[in-house]
Amino acid sequence: MSGRTDQLRDLVLKIGASTKVVEKQATQHGNLRGSSEIERALLGVVKEMIKTYNIQTKLTSEQLSTVIRLFYKGLSDTEIAERLGDRSLNKTVSRARIKLHLFRESDLKAPFDKAEFLKLSGAGKSVKEMAEALRVAPSTISEYRNIFESQQVAERDKFTKRFDEILSDQDVSERMVTSHISKDGLQDTIDTDYEAAEA
Repeated sequence: MSGRTDQLRDLVLKIGASTKVVEKQATQHGNLRGSSEIERALLGVVKEMIKTYNIQTKLTSEQLSTVIRLFYKGLSDTEIAERLGDRSLNKTVSRARIKLHLFRESDLKAPFDKAEFLKLSGAGKSVKEMAEALRVAPSTISEYRNIFESQQVAERDKFTKRFDEILSDQDVSERMVTSHISKDGLQDTIDTDYEAAEA
């Protein structure tokens, strides 16, 4: 019986230690916000970007906010489109994501020499002339022009830094909730084991 009691005491001590860690994280963060406040903050930045860059897309502001959240969670454009309720929106999601200054590594791997592209663009060449010189379709030139221009603007305006700050609150909140659930689950186990020991 004494061995069982020692095990239960050790588990209680572990719970106490993990609770202190969560409290310390919450105190250090300082600006931790609830999920509804996080959503409002994210939506506010989205609306600011729409106005600043005159973003035109079939997605609503709320859907664009969802695109950002799911992008940060590591979902692909197709997966994001599915979460929006329509898998066929994957291209729309991709274009909107670029306008929101969110890039994947694959976005920046152009099927032509980027230096040559920039040289031609700087010389004022038309899309058709650039396409012929680089031996790609005009639509490809237009696509990568949008990507490279968005990349330059992103480096200047730093909207993604604001996304990082807002969504770091979401990440901490989710970790705290997970920790709380794990603690409760462990407490249930302790209660059950204690009752069994008492019996």
